[in-house]
Amino acid sequence: MAAVSLVTAGKLNVVESIQQMTLPFAEACNIGQGVRIDPTTGKWTKANGSSAGEARIWGILVSKDAAGAVGTAVRKGVVDGFDLSSLAYDLAIYMSDTDGGLADDAASTVDVIVGRVIPAFSATLGTAADKLLEIDL
Repeated sequence: MAAVSLVTAGKLNVVESIQQMTLPFAEACNIGQGVRIDPTTGKWTKANGSSAGEARIWGILVSKDAAGAVGTAVRKGVVDGFDLSSLAYDLAIYMSDTDGGLADDAASTVDVIVGRVIPAFSATLGTAADKLLEIDL
């Protein structure tokens, strides 16, 4: 299992957002991490694939305020900024057992597909497609 990480720490571009939510944090979370709603506080906390309770991912954190008090997560949409260059198009991306982490295969205790690698032709046609993450939770 290889971790899927951001090309540039803290930088994730939202290409399309179909469903998103902004909430305060129950713990420190970083842009690009999988988050879930804490059932006690109603705030964002990191999701992971280590157990059924932890794997209730709501979305991927795409932004947070400068003070780190609130953040926005995308549940359905397309984001650019993950290093997907070595991965095949249409490959499923999963939650990992690492808190907030994503992985390129189903090696976690509880396997949850977060989305898929999709092509995007934003440059001149005839050049290779960029690789984006389509989030579909």
